[in-house]
Amino acid sequence: MAKMIGFSRNLKLSWLNKTLELVEVCGSSDEVKEQLNEYLAFEITSPTNLRKTREILMHIWVYDHPVSARIREKGLALARKYPEERLPIHWGMILTVFPVFMDMATVIGKLSEFEDEFTTAQIRQKLFDEWGERSTILHSSAKLLQTMKDFGTLNMVKTGRYQICRTKIRKPEVVAFLVYSLMNCENSSYRTVEQLNHFKCLFPFDYQVSREQIDRDEDFVYSTFGSDVTVALKERV
Repeated sequence: MAKMIGFSRNLKLSWLNKTLELVEVCGSSDEVKEQLNEYLAFEITSPTNLRKTREILMHIWVYDHPVSARIREKGLALARKYPEERLPIHWGMILTVFPVFMDMATVIGKLSEFEDEFTTAQIRQKLFDEWGERSTILHSSAKLLQTMKDFGTLNMVKTGRYQICRTKIRKPEVVAFLVYSLMNCENSSYRTVEQLNHFKCLFPFDYQVSREQIDRDEDFVYSTFGSDVTVALKERV
């Protein structure tokens, strides 16, 4: 069975920030939905496109998913505490909900290791290899690229050619949240600290994970094997 894509509309950072604000003040998911409809209607005239956009936003910050439900409260608390770091917090949530976003971000991260610039064709071919040559992937890849441009993480130097725009994450708690998000997505039980500093899907962010930081965080446990420090998620009681 083909994997579900689900990312059929592009997102703006302002829309995600508004969704966060509504989650904080609204008493129910129905109220969030109603308020989002009113807010998005100022920019999206098509009822179908509005509904699709709203549902993507709701999947990220409102609806329960196997991984996002475990990390959402932590993400909300951090967004409240560090509003200037909302982009990486949104990024972590999207990665846990939409595998196609994770795959595209990983592709871009890998391409950027070898080239300063890369093309739409290169990105799409890698996605086709993973998801199959479907019209839905062709459509979704365009929306994902537009989203990453709107987020300020990609710069289009000319039509169909891009460069990465990097942002430094200054709060160790936000770095830990991203690591926590990704390790919850994975089947592997542990990683080394070195590996935690090289997640390809975090290509827009300059960040640093240290042993001291992991040691202070209650969500992780670490062990030492020779010269390597390995990190695992603490088991839930």
